Amino acid sequence: MKLKINKGMENKFYFSLMLFLIVSFLFFFTSKWWMYDDNPLKQTPFFKEITGLDQTTLILNKWSYNPKTKLMEVMFETNHTGTDTVKPTFAFAAKASKSLESYPVKIVYEQDNQYVVHIQNVPEKYKVIGLFVKEIRDQKLLESEARDKLIAEKGSQTATDKLDIPKPKEKILVGDYRKISVNPSLKKQSNVDYQIAFVELEMKQIAKQIMTLEKDQLPLQDEIIKNIRGEIQQLESELVYKTEAEKQDVRRQIAQKETSIEKIKEKQQHYKERIQELQNKHEKLIEKIEIIRSGAKKKNAIEDKSA
Repeated sequence: MKLKINKGMENKFYFSLMLFLIVSFLFFFTSKWWMYDDNPLKQTPFFKEITGLDQTTLILNKWSYNPKTKLMEVMFETNHTGTDTVKPTFAFAAKASKSLESYPVKIVYEQDNQYVVHIQNVPEKYKVIGLFVKEIRDQKLLESEARDKLIAEKGSQTATDKLDIPKPKEKILVGDYRKISVNPSLKKQSNVDYQIAFVELEMKQIAKQIMTLEKDQLPLQDEIIKNIRGEIQQLESELVYKTEAEKQDVRRQIAQKETSIEKIKEKQQHYKERIQELQNKHEKLIEKIEIIRSGAKKKNAIEDKSA
C-alpha cells in the first residue's frame, strides 16, 4: 500500500515538473509576443512636416495594416517647398527594419499632393517597416543647374567635361507596429473614398485642435489670471504696512501684474478667434465631402446612361 502511495506521489511530482518546464518554455519563447515592448519607438510622427528631401516636405497622415491579407496602407502628403519650376516625381520601396526584406509597393491613389500606397505581403510578426520615398527631380533642370555650376567654377564648358548630376534624395517613413492601426477590413478603395478619407483625417485634426484650445489652453489662462489676481490682492493688503517709498514699488508691481492680465486676456481672445476659424473650416470640410459625394453620384449616373 505504501509503495502505491509513493509511486502516486512520484508521478504527481514528475507531472508537476513537466508542466513547470512546459510553462517556462512557453513563457521564455513567447513573452515578446504578449509582454510590454520597451524598445524605443521608431515611428515617424503623424501630421508633422518631415524634411530631408531637396524640393519636398512630407506629412504622414495614416498607417494601417490588415493581418488577414498581409496588406499595409500608408497615407501621406507631399508639399513642394523647393524652387524647381517642375515638381519632382516619386518612387517608392519598402523594407523590414532588421531583415531588410523587401515588400512590393503599389501606388493606389495619387491626386494633387496626396498619396496612398499599399505595401504587400507584410508578415503578421513584423516590427518596423520602412517606406522609402525617393524624390526624382526633372533631369533637364538638374543638367541646367550642373552646367551653370560648372561654368561658374571653370568659366566655360568643353565637350569632355562631365556634368555632376546629384543622385536623387531619399527619405524613409518608418512604421512601428505599436503605432500602426490594425484594420481587418482594409482593402483598396475607390478614388472618391480616398478623397473623402483625406478630408476626414483633416477634420479629425481640426477637432483635436479645437479640443486642446477649449479644454486646455483657455482654462489654463483662466487659472493664470486667477493666480495673478490673488498676488495683486496680497500686495494690496500689504500697502498699509509700507512706507511711502515702499508703496510706490508695490504699486509698480501691481501695475505690472495688471498689464500681464490684459496680455493674457488678449491671448484668450486670440484662442477664441482661432476656435471660430477652425469651426468654420470644419464646416467647409463637411461641405467638401458632400460636394465630392454629389460629384461622384452625377458621374456614375452619366456613365450608367452612356453604358
